[in-house]
Amino acid sequence: MQEQIKHFAPLTSGIVVLFVAACSAGPSSTPPIGGPQAPPAFGQPTLNLAQRFAEQRDARPNFSTPAIIALSGDSGDLEAWPIRMGGGSNPQQISGPLGSPFAGLAAHGDVVVIANGGPNVILYNVAAATQTTLPDPFGAALDAAIDKNENIFVTSSMRPADTVVEYPKSDRRHPRDLSGCGLIDLTYGLAVDDEGDIFVAVFTPRFAARVIELPNGPNGPEPHQCVELPLKLSGGYSGIAIDPKTDDLVTLDNPDQCAGGIEGRMVVYPKPYQKATGKAHDLGANCSGGMRLSADSTKVFVGDQDVSGSFTFILQRSFPDGRDEGSYMNGHPGGFTTIPNTLPN
Repeated sequence: MQEQIKHFAPLTSGIVVLFVAACSAGPSSTPPIGGPQAPPAFGQPTLNLAQRFAEQRDARPNFSTPAIIALSGDSGDLEAWPIRMGGGSNPQQISGPLGSPFAGLAAHGDVVVIANGGPNVILYNVAAATQTTLPDPFGAALDAAIDKNENIFVTSSMRPADTVVEYPKSDRRHPRDLSGCGLIDLTYGLAVDDEGDIFVAVFTPRFAARVIELPNGPNGPEPHQCVELPLKLSGGYSGIAIDPKTDDLVTLDNPDQCAGGIEGRMVVYPKPYQKATGKAHDLGANCSGGMRLSADSTKVFVGDQDVSGSFTFILQRSFPDGRDEGSYMNGHPGGFTTIPNTLPN
């Protein structure tokens, strides 16, 4: 079960973990000498990267939005399907290879944040075909989320325990390790709410599947104040999200451990998040992994695979009631997100 969840470890987004955000502003004017450095526009590449990708800008993809954006398990390229009722079967390649297919994705405007399973995080602008790479000095980035203030968060695989890493909007090059919770062993999904609180789907050191909240304080997230949420029991989460319209917490899991029966159980919890108030919906998956919401929170997208595990696809369901609205096929999606979307995601 652990390997099956890790196979789809996006999540967001989404799990996925991701949703109509305003386009980023252009670069700020040059600050006075000796003054503080102005924060860069979201995902703005450094000068040498902008030059490096100048030719690619002339040939940037022209794909329809709203769209599902996924990292292909075949090539590591980004691929896109237009979002429509019934789904789609003809994904369009919109980038070259960018990383592990099982990376977690989030997005803001035209910029996709890719936690690519290695010691860095990629910011890729799908409209300009430009790339910025941020270091993850604490481990291997697994999933990504963005709060309303454009701070980026990733879960990072490291020993003796996984952690959450913050990339502040004001200083992307100096990430902050948010370890110190004590309730986290392995992480399987990440989300942020309207107040800047961080929610992480984890296995604890006791190997219990839990959702952990890291509250936001006056000086930022406070991992030492983390708490376990009293939710319905789960054998392991395959996705997590926050509805930016309502602050509802949404979890995804596979109660019958991908062996048939109820798979792809989505539970929607209003605040305060309690076991008794969570409303469950069976999304009819084979083995779910990864979850993201549409920009208007009327659709939920869930990663899935065929019974034999030989290929992957993305389910579309109505939100929050979970009615079947089709699927996206003929790519090989790992981590995914949507463009446009709404912060936080």
